[in-house]
Amino acid sequence: MNEFYLVALLLVGVIVVNVVKQLVPRIPEAFLLIAMGWGLSFMPVFHNFQLEPEFFMLLIIAPLMFIDGQKQSFANIRKRFQGIFLLSVVLAVVTAVVVGVMTKQIEAQWTFPLALALAAIVTPTDAVAVKSMTGNNDMPKGVGEALELESLFNDATGLVMLDLALSVLSKGTFSVVEGIGHFLFVAVGGVVVGIIGGVLLVMLRFNLNRHGKNPELTTIPISLLTPFAIYLLAEHFGVSGILAVVATGIEHNWEADRLRLTSTSVQLTSRTIWNILADILNDFVFLILGISLPEVARNVTQMGRQGAAALLGVSVLIYVVMWVVRYAWALRGDSSSISAFFGDRKSDERPFFARLFAVSGIHGTVTLAMAFSLPNKIAGHAFPYRNELIAIATFVILISMVVSAIVLPWKLPQKTEAYTMADLDHIRNKMVDYVILQMRSQIEDHAVREALTDQLQSQKSNRLTVDR
Repeated sequence: MNEFYLVALLLVGVIVVNVVKQLVPRIPEAFLLIAMGWGLSFMPVFHNFQLEPEFFMLLIIAPLMFIDGQKQSFANIRKRFQGIFLLSVVLAVVTAVVVGVMTKQIEAQWTFPLALALAAIVTPTDAVAVKSMTGNNDMPKGVGEALELESLFNDATGLVMLDLALSVLSKGTFSVVEGIGHFLFVAVGGVVVGIIGGVLLVMLRFNLNRHGKNPELTTIPISLLTPFAIYLLAEHFGVSGILAVVATGIEHNWEADRLRLTSTSVQLTSRTIWNILADILNDFVFLILGISLPEVARNVTQMGRQGAAALLGVSVLIYVVMWVVRYAWALRGDSSSISAFFGDRKSDERPFFARLFAVSGIHGTVTLAMAFSLPNKIAGHAFPYRNELIAIATFVILISMVVSAIVLPWKLPQKTEAYTMADLDHIRNKMVDYVILQMRSQIEDHAVREALTDQLQSQKSNRLTVDR
């Protein structure tokens, strides 16, 4: 029963924030949701709330990754494959290694696998959070595309590196060959499971639409269950569930022509449901972050002022190091795949685009979920510095969000619409008038003609717009 109240209150939080943001449009929606989550944490049902990583990954991250995958063209993925690999794998690994080495130097009592575990946790980025910060601003197309494609795959890179670090902490040994082999098995295996599962599900939906009497009752539920089924299947085989659902989403995009042969009602209903679900789940992400903050605050308070200040200092330094790595990567990269995102290396805009890319490296709730996924015990002993790692991950998330909320609206131009609402109303009215003239010249029945005329007139802007 508690789970029901929890979900119901999260939905109430989403509704309240969507009302409030109309009153304070200058405050990024993500901060309003985090504040609402913090407020909800004081309700009895959320007392001692702990983020369940497996629950979070399955019920929230998996469908969001599936939705993001559907937005990506297979042709574009193939065209940008080298750039995606460099951003989502190579850059993520380089960032994690640099952060891990730096953290090991600062925290001398930590082992390198422990420092690498923290680095893997803070590496993934969140393109959804970036959009929340830049809702009223224009992000350069290449930079925006780089951020979306990077965040689409680097979650899996971070999860694989974290799994590798925990394996070393548990066994006490590390083999480069075994590490690379494990990485390839988890990553490639996830993609293979996603592609095969995606093909089978598309074929199933297509055939049910052709031969079923009520396709809405079969194909839409299958569509909704797809990311959960694929994620669980991939995790069962020990490969990346995140990469599997992304691959399935891309497969669904690739098979869009076949899926378009479904009935119009199925297409419209399915698209509407997924759009609403995506918005709600994205809001849930920040609400859950806010709900998780009190526990982190309690752990930090127990460390005392000096300990909390030390953790905050380490978090700031980690954020700065990641910013520098991202900036240098975007600025100095001279491959054609990197230039496709950030322009020619010698162009005057390249430094500006590199700074935008660095600042837009916001870390979201996936980072917090990975932090909370750290086991309480490892190799028969209490996990070392677990609360400290969770606190640093939380600080890095908040620092990245605050910096982006300040810098991005300042650096980016305001969005400009290619047309105004008046232009849209004018064109719609002309279209309605044209249809009415054609209809009245072809229909002889007076009653039918007048009924259709009245119906068409109701589509005009002067019938829909209320002058308050």
